[in-house]
Amino acid sequence: MIITRNAVLFIAAFCLYSNISFSQDSSWLKKLMHHYLSNEKDSVRKNNFFLFPIGAYSPEMGLEYGVTGIFSFYTDKFDRQTRVSTLNFLVTHTTKNQTGVKAIADIWSKQNKYHYYTEFRYRNYPYDFYGIGNNTSSENKDEVDEKRAKLILAADKKVAKNFYVGLRAGYEDYTYRDLTVGGILTTDNYYGASGGKQIYFGAGQMFDSRNNVTYTTKGLYEYLSFNYTPDLFGGQNFHGTFSNFDARYFIPVSRRVTLGLNSIYQGVYSENIPFYLYPQLGSSTIMRGYYQGRFRDKNLAAAQTELRYRFVPRFAVVAFGGYGSVWGQDNISFHSLKPNYGAGIRYFFDLAKDLTLRLDYGLGQKLPNGKRFSGYYFSMSEAF
Repeated sequence: MIITRNAVLFIAAFCLYSNISFSQDSSWLKKLMHHYLSNEKDSVRKNNFFLFPIGAYSPEMGLEYGVTGIFSFYTDKFDRQTRVSTLNFLVTHTTKNQTGVKAIADIWSKQNKYHYYTEFRYRNYPYDFYGIGNNTSSENKDEVDEKRAKLILAADKKVAKNFYVGLRAGYEDYTYRDLTVGGILTTDNYYGASGGKQIYFGAGQMFDSRNNVTYTTKGLYEYLSFNYTPDLFGGQNFHGTFSNFDARYFIPVSRRVTLGLNSIYQGVYSENIPFYLYPQLGSSTIMRGYYQGRFRDKNLAAAQTELRYRFVPRFAVVAFGGYGSVWGQDNISFHSLKPNYGAGIRYFFDLAKDLTLRLDYGLGQKLPNGKRFSGYYFSMSEAF
């Protein structure tokens, strides 16, 4: 979620509910402060539920408000190797009548033999469309209204130490309306301008030797998937293949300092590609600072590094930087790479599971005769 400079409400009440026990001879406030401010870890590995209010303001969204929460647990509390599982949800609304709903289940079975992932998203969200390519012009800015529903189902099985193979399937439904009279979405006759649907099936492989999936300080993660969308709906709906690659490597520089490296690739392969399925540069996880979708094309590649310094158990600071580009309609070259850099702070609201809230500020390229790309990001969990 990108938040502008005026969004300073992120500190507003880190929790409304927790699994803290209450008794007549104890202070609710004292236990609450101890749970969220002490440096003691919970050695029992018990289940936790955290609920957080969200408040932000930006010219694009007006006042945004809502709630986000996370339920964390272990499928085997006694096996220290079993990774933490999480259920996340987010519901927001804005004064400009924009709505977003998200629910994610990320489950690790006993001894990490199986990994299950489910994601549901719904969004009714106007945004700015600039066209296709790595050099789109701000003069082409076109406000469009998007309604999108998305469902992902995935399951992986461990077949060797740290190595998984799995299957995935998904459904996506898009509806668009051009809000700008004479906007490029309709006047330039972009493929899939009114929206569309797709059902896809895929296979993937994953190598994961991370010591911790929530705040990693050592290990390697690599995921590669290939997906196929059959021609089920006809018309200007997508029919073709697409792939995703994500690699992360973490090096412990010292007891408190970690160096993280991350690279991604996304590609869509078809003669006709709806505009909304092109990979988009910029997000809260990589190429922070760029408006998501400001640049989009058939292929996307990006790399970043992040230096993390956890100076006390409850807080950490980070510095990050990277490069990325999209290409297909435009050719890729060294000069087409776009930079980004920035810094952020982390608050660990659950020390036992290393669950974090993060606030990042990212900066990007400065276009000729234009402002430098920038953005604030406030969310739960690490960027990678």
